[in-house]
Amino acid sequence: MTRINLEYILNLIDSKIEESITLDYKRELPKKNNNEISKDISAFANTSGGRIIYGIDEIDSLPNSINWINNKGVKERIESVILTNIQPEIKEYDIYSVENPTNPSKAIFIVDIPESPDAPHMANNKKYHIRRNLISEPMEDLEVKNAIFRKGLKKALEFEVKQNLELSNKTNDLIFKFSDSKKAVLLIPFHIEAWKAFVNSGMLFILKDKATALVEAYSIIHEINFFIDSLRYGNYGKYGNNVVTITDDKSNGGWIPNIIKIKIHNLKPILEKIKFE
Repeated sequence: MTRINLEYILNLIDSKIEESITLDYKRELPKKNNNEISKDISAFANTSGGRIIYGIDEIDSLPNSINWINNKGVKERIESVILTNIQPEIKEYDIYSVENPTNPSKAIFIVDIPESPDAPHMANNKKYHIRRNLISEPMEDLEVKNAIFRKGLKKALEFEVKQNLELSNKTNDLIFKFSDSKKAVLLIPFHIEAWKAFVNSGMLFILKDKATALVEAYSIIHEINFFIDSLRYGNYGKYGNNVVTITDDKSNGGWIPNIIKIKIHNLKPILEKIKFE
């Protein structure tokens, strides 16, 4: 998220930019109340991410004026709350200040929070929160369970993508060995179980920019598995449980490894670019 400056903040006030699910104005930091800070920050991480601005007075969710905050120890306090009062740890957040040009001892503080892949995060009041109706509210039991379920599916899919990348390299080496020595090799189908579970869950949308690359990658994987199945069920070689033995007999499917090799060449760079962090 791009850092903002005083000009940007003044424009928020002049333009009456309303609070939203991703924007929250706070007149000041709660005094000695770290529960409130952890609740608000974890709620953003559990929803769509966003920005909290400490030092803007608001009326009916509209920014009204700047309320400069004494900047001594504020950033350190916010960071301490994030590190010690929220579980699991939120990553990639950004805390910074915009100084008062006429009084450097005072500032506005901004906390930019990403939508977290590790959600749900629990605040130190032992509750999970979410942004709803422009405020941070406790999550319902079903919302917590769904968030944990989504997290588990994402972790499983991340692991499967890594497995398929390793399998791409191994399969490529085996096909090279087959082409070079004409010896029979075993091909193992690529993994699709986590992907199928994720798609069937109807939650593909939560992957956002990764979704397109994953759809493209698994389309190729399905094609590769189709050719491996062609070898298995087309009696083009000896086969056992989930493995296929191929030979160099052109009339009996020996050309299929070349197609698989081309598809792996297209698949690998897509898998390598998919990052879940």
